[in-house]
This record gives sequence, structure tokens and C-alpha cells, in this order.
Amino acid sequence: MSSFACLGQQQDTVKIYYLQEEVEVVAYRAGGEVLNLPMAVTMVDFNDIGLKRKLSLSDVLNVPGVLVQSRAGAQDVRITIRGFGSRGYGDKSNAGTIRGIKILVDGFPETEPDGRTSLDFVDLLAVERVEVIRSNSSTLFGNASGGIINFETVKPRGSFVELSSTAGSFGLFQSNLKIGRNFENGDALIYGTLSNFDGWRENSAVQKKQIYSVLRLNVGKQANLRIITGFASNLFHIPGPLTFDEFLSNPGKANSVYLQRRERRYNRVGKIGVNLTSSLRQNHTFEMRLYFVPKVLQRSERNTFRDFNRYFLGAGLTYIYSNESAIFKPKVFVGYDDSYQDGTILFYSLKNGNRGDSLRTNKREGARSGGFFARFEFQPFTGIIFSFGGRYDFQSYLSEIYPSAVNRQTQRDILKLNHFTPSFSVLFKVSKSNSIYLTLSGGVENPAFNEVDPPPELSGVHLNPFLKPMSSQTWELGFKGASVFENFPVSGFLYSFSIFQIKIQNEIVPYANGSWFFSAGESRRRGFEFGGELDLNKWADLRFALTYLDAKYIKYENELGDHANKFVPGIPKLWGNIDLKLDFKPFILGSEILYVGKYFANDANEIEVSDYAIVNISSGLEFKIASFKIFLVFGVNNLTNKKYVASVFINPERKLPYAYIEPGLPRNWFGSVSIRFGAE
Repeated sequence: MSSFACLGQQQDTVKIYYLQEEVEVVAYRAGGEVLNLPMAVTMVDFNDIGLKRKLSLSDVLNVPGVLVQSRAGAQDVRITIRGFGSRGYGDKSNAGTIRGIKILVDGFPETEPDGRTSLDFVDLLAVERVEVIRSNSSTLFGNASGGIINFETVKPRGSFVELSSTAGSFGLFQSNLKIGRNFENGDALIYGTLSNFDGWRENSAVQKKQIYSVLRLNVGKQANLRIITGFASNLFHIPGPLTFDEFLSNPGKANSVYLQRRERRYNRVGKIGVNLTSSLRQNHTFEMRLYFVPKVLQRSERNTFRDFNRYFLGAGLTYIYSNESAIFKPKVFVGYDDSYQDGTILFYSLKNGNRGDSLRTNKREGARSGGFFARFEFQPFTGIIFSFGGRYDFQSYLSEIYPSAVNRQTQRDILKLNHFTPSFSVLFKVSKSNSIYLTLSGGVENPAFNEVDPPPELSGVHLNPFLKPMSSQTWELGFKGASVFENFPVSGFLYSFSIFQIKIQNEIVPYANGSWFFSAGESRRRGFEFGGELDLNKWADLRFALTYLDAKYIKYENELGDHANKFVPGIPKLWGNIDLKLDFKPFILGSEILYVGKYFANDANEIEVSDYAIVNISSGLEFKIASFKIFLVFGVNNLTNKKYVASVFINPERKLPYAYIEPGLPRNWFGSVSIRFGAE
């Protein structure tokens, strides 16, 4: 069970004390205690997801402001945070990748320089904690930072070996082996995972293999070193969208074109990263991060077979000055990030879903993203914290198409974008465990590389000259805190409430199933988020989240009409969940209700998607045999077998009947067993 008792900090990590148990949360670059951060932050730990299926992020990431929709019941999801990422639909836009949100694993970016993110190294069977920053974070993280999600893998608190396996409906089988070791000056973790899911729709099978390691070392008295390595092989098929009549009659079928092409993605990705944090002098901390990610990718999509060879590398340097003894208790954060990705793509003809004999295009794609940032914080009065700062970002794209004929020259295009993002905030500590904050900040999101393809009528260019960076201005007022009670039915209460308005210039809009993109004039989002957790005398835990978001175009007109005052598609006005867990040791019972409201699938608001609510239940049994700790789980998702639309293609191709629906997973069961030997 979990309620805040108190909060503290060491360097740039946030410590949360769940009653008597201390849990560290890596607040990468956030720079302060949870209650001293002028932003909306949610933490999800293993206790919150222990009874879940843990195949898809939609299974576990139900927090305020965040909407996760599974596209075929497995790992391919669409994520939005306060509407950022909502364009992540369609052929180009989000088959296996996410937009507008920065994803980290152990503090190292999964997000590529152009803002796309594939979840190859996200493994929910090895995650100890998920940290979600819902406030616009571009002033700290740069491009595509409408929100931040950081997945922290298990940190050994002693030496252990753990084997876990999960089986379930539609051929679900997952197996994970973790080995952890503590030693005098650090700890180490290595794990491997096999995951298979036959899929409930045609052409929706998933096979994933992953091995990953983390080594943490205390280098002397003032330095900490973290080294991560990993390899992932991830093959997933894409069933595609259905028409409304197909959805009603046979939601388990695939789109006929996708099935004929056997549309899929096969990612083989390596990773190595080094992070060094050092306090060379009192009050002065330096952090350096280096990482390298080679990739070999294959795709069958849009009637071509594609071979990718890419390398992705990046570095970051941050300097932190903090002096709690000085007047105004100043803190200074200054840093620089740079990341680069380059490689070739070979486009072949498609023959029976496989690579054909004809090489159609030989192309090079390169993208670079970097920026300088600075943030200053001071306390003129006790309990009042002011902070301000900004970030300058630059982005560049390189496209080269090599000719197959001797008399043709290489076609080369370069596109460069830049933007400055400011921020200002003030936070009031109402009490030791309650805060109020007001934040004014900007944001920037550049188009992803496959979004800068020009519209069909533009010939002779290969990068869209009309696309502009999507910029935003946000104001946010938030309240957050925690209380612990004695001799009362409610032993603890944690809450977070925020209201916000976001104005967006040049919103990036998909057209014709995401075949190409353009910039809309202006849009506006207003809403509130309310989330909390109640501990009921340590035997019951009630978590809840509610989000209201009104997103409309203010200025936007195209050949299909004037869309001013129309709702931005893909963003429900209301969604939320209630999760109740009853702990009758050694038995644990869980139930959950998820609700997603109505929304539209196109700019003209002609295609409305119905709301839905689904019910999930689960149970667990935890016991010991000798030195072995055993945890059994059984659950049923979508208990009432509700037929619903889980996700849609935004602005589908204007050909009746529209094919835009990705059906939700029907009733399904899962069971898991975990056996652990060694440290708790």
C-alpha cells in the first residue's frame, strides 16, 4: 500500500517514502523534490501494476492526463499526454512509433532525434517504476516533450534470481529471467525476456526477444557511474483499420490490403549507454551521458518492402549548482544535448508480402536534434520558490536519393528548423506535504522525418518546405500533496489536481491516413486533471484518475472547408479510471473500471467515435516455500466482452466507406507465476 509520508532529495533524485519503505525515483533533469517541482508528476510503482497483464502500456499506464490506446491488443500503442501525440495514427504516423512525447528507459532516450519513439526496450516484466511528467517539458528536454515517461528497471537491493512466466488468451506467453547482485561499491542487473502473442485479429501476431543489463558503480566518494547495454528483436504485424460495417460484423479480421501485403515491422536494435554523475566540489554537480543505438529494421508497408540500416548516437552534459546554505537558496541548471541519427533505406518491390527483386529507391535519411538549456531557481521567502529559464533548440533533416540510372544526379534536400522556448513558475509550500504552483511555459515539436515528405502536387523536392515547428504556450495551476492519518478509516491520501490551457501554433495535422502532413493555423486546449490514492487502513487501496480536455481548432482552413471551432480529432473530452485493490494477506483482489469518452476521427468532425467503459478483474496469491517467494496472479480483462473502438486512423482516406477503426481487445484472461530466490 502506498501513501506519502514525507519527501526528500539527494542530488537530482526524488525520494518518496511509502510509509516505512524508501523508494528512489530518478527525476532526470527535473531538479528537486516532488512537492517542490512546479509540474504535474505521477509515479507508478510495481505494487500498482503487480496484478496487471503487463503486455501493453495500456495495461498499466492509467494516470491523469495520459491516454494509452492499444492498437491490436499488444505492444503497439498510441499515447497522448494532454493531447500531445494525438496525431500518432495512420500508415506513416504511428505504426509502432509514438509522437510528441519523450520516452526514456533508465534515463536514456528511446526517442529518436526527429521525435519518433519505438518501444523496443520497454519491458514491463522488468520495470520497477514508471515516472510520468505531464507538464510540457520542452524547456528541459527539447523537441517532442509534450510529456515525459521514464521507465526505471529493477534496482537490486540484494542478490536474487527471479523467474516469471505469463500465459493467456490469443496465444499470449511471456517469460522473464532476472538476476540481480549487490556488491560493495554498486549493484548489477541482467534480464532476458521472451514474449509471444498470436493476436486476436488477423495479421496481428507479435514476437519479441530482449536482453538487457544495468551496472551501477560508486566511483570514489563523489561519483556514480551507470552503464546499460541491451539487444532487442521485435517483430509485430499490423492488421490495419476497418470500416464501421466490418467492425460490427467481424472485428477480428484484418484490413484486406494490410493482410495481402502482410504489413509488419521487424526491429533489431542494440544499445549501450554510459551515465556519470560527479560532485567534484561542494554544491557543484556534473552529469554526462553518452549512448549509441545501432538499428537494423525491415518493414512491409505501403506496397513496398524496406530495409533500414541506422545508427543513433547522442550525448548530454548538465551542470547543477545548488546551495541550501546561501541566501535565497539558489539552484542553477545549465546543459547541452545533441543527438544524431543517419542511415540508408532500400525500397524494394513487394511480392507476396516479402522483398521483391526490383530495387525502387536507394535513400539516405539523417536527422539531428540539439539544444542549450538553462534554469534558475531561488527562494526569496520561506516556502516560496521562483524559477525561470529557457532552451534554444535546433533541428535539421537530410534526405539524399541515389539514382539507379547513370545519367541522373543524386537528389539532395536539407531542411533546418530552430526555436526558443521560455518558462517561468512560482511554487508555494502550503505545508510540509502540500504545494500550489503556477507555471507559464512554452513547447516545441518538430515534425518527424516521415512527416516531412511533401504533398503529391510538389515535384522536385523531397522535404516539405511548408511544414513548420509546432509551438505551444501553456499556463498551468496545480495543487498536490499527501496526508497520513492515525486512528482513522483512511490511513493515507495522496492527490494531484491541475488546470491548464495550451495554445498551439502550426499544429501538425495528418492528411489521407497520414500519407502526408501540413501545418494548421492555431488550436487551443483547456482542461483539468484530478488523480489520487486512498489507503484504507492498509488493507484497501483505491486509485483514481479523471481528465477533462476541450481541444478545438481556432484558425484552420483547407480545401475541405473552414474548421475553426471544430474539435481536434483523436482527443476525447473525458476519460478516467478507478482501480480498487484489496489486500487480505496472502490473497490480493483487484478490480478496475476504464472509461474513454466520445471523440472525432477527422477535422470536419463528421466521423464520431463512441465512448466506452470496460471492466477488468484480477487476483493474486503471495506465499513462501523455504527461501522461495512465489506470487501467483490470475485476471480477466474486458469482463463484459464489450465491443469498442480502441483507436482510429485520423483523417482517413476520403473514400467511402471510411476505413478508420482499430477494434478493442475482447474478453481475455491471463495468468502468471513468479518465483524469486534471494533478497526481497
